[in-house]
Amino acid sequence: MTRRQLLFRTLLCLIALLGSGSACDRTTDEGTTPTAPEKLPPLTVRDDTPELLFTWIDEEGGTHTSVSIAEIPAKNRELVRIVAKDAGHGQMFYTADLRQKRADGTYGVSQMPRRAWETKLDGMRQANRTPDPPRLSPQAVAKGLRATIYGAQWCGPCHQAKDYLSKKGVPVTEHDIDKHPRYAIEMKRKLRKIGRGGGSIPVIDIGGVILQGYNPRAIDRAIAKAQKHPQDVKL
Repeated sequence: MTRRQLLFRTLLCLIALLGSGSACDRTTDEGTTPTAPEKLPPLTVRDDTPELLFTWIDEEGGTHTSVSIAEIPAKNRELVRIVAKDAGHGQMFYTADLRQKRADGTYGVSQMPRRAWETKLDGMRQANRTPDPPRLSPQAVAKGLRATIYGAQWCGPCHQAKDYLSKKGVPVTEHDIDKHPRYAIEMKRKLRKIGRGGGSIPVIDIGGVILQGYNPRAIDRAIAKAQKHPQDVKL
């Protein structure tokens, strides 16, 4: 595209903008036009729809992964991310309000850009921000303190939890409950001791402090508690 053609195209675009109030697409010298993220194919979600992965958000902006709707607490079903077998991994997500079914037994499913989802999480975490616990050096944190994560390879929050703990200097052992059922039994035993249940992962054991789901603030508090009262939290 020549400079003259580009100027002419820009002029036409400005005229259209003034006349209609709509925006113009930005076009490069090569004539290519940036495109919005592609829409995902329609998705039907029922209680028994197979091969779906659900990510729900707790009150502090922490994320939890479940493989069935029944595992999601009723109060946390308003905005749930859904990953289907062959879709939902890119820049667009399926999301659903799972609080109420339609007459035909399906749930209303929408689509959300990845950036909008991440902005939602950041906003919730900022709104529930609490004072940071006393900061410890990685060496002090790592001394005598270890963490165990019960999760699965497909679980994004599990990987996030590992990365966060590693940055804090806490050594992490990962147990895949899909590949090794004995770890699923061990995980459920620990959950029962704190009065929790269900299959929501990750489940994190930080020096005996048990957490369910990935929540950076909760991890910080668990580290501080395990460091301050190690004798009280060993299982």
